[in-house]
Amino acid sequence: MAGSGLIAKYLDKLSPFWRRELGFFALLFGIGLFVMPFLIYLAGVLTLGPYEGGLPTFLGSLMGAVFTAKPSALLLVIGPYLMFTAIRFLTRPFRRQV
Repeated sequence: MAGSGLIAKYLDKLSPFWRRELGFFALLFGIGLFVMPFLIYLAGVLTLGPYEGGLPTFLGSLMGAVFTAKPSALLLVIGPYLMFTAIRFLTRPFRRQV
């Protein structure tokens, strides 16, 4: 794949810190994109009752909002990374310095 060589070229130029940070972002973005919608649907069904149209309708409207860049949907997708970053920032004073 020609694109992967181009990506690898730029990844090799990154410092280890930024490579690790990009890995965290990719993992948590994936969780926000693929896991969080199912958890939100489950919580909604358990507390509010069935969603009209079911899971496919819910996922379709949510992914439509993500791909049209609605701020609330984008916040849902990057929410796990933002929470992870906030926890790391808040716990930084308590970590042992090496």
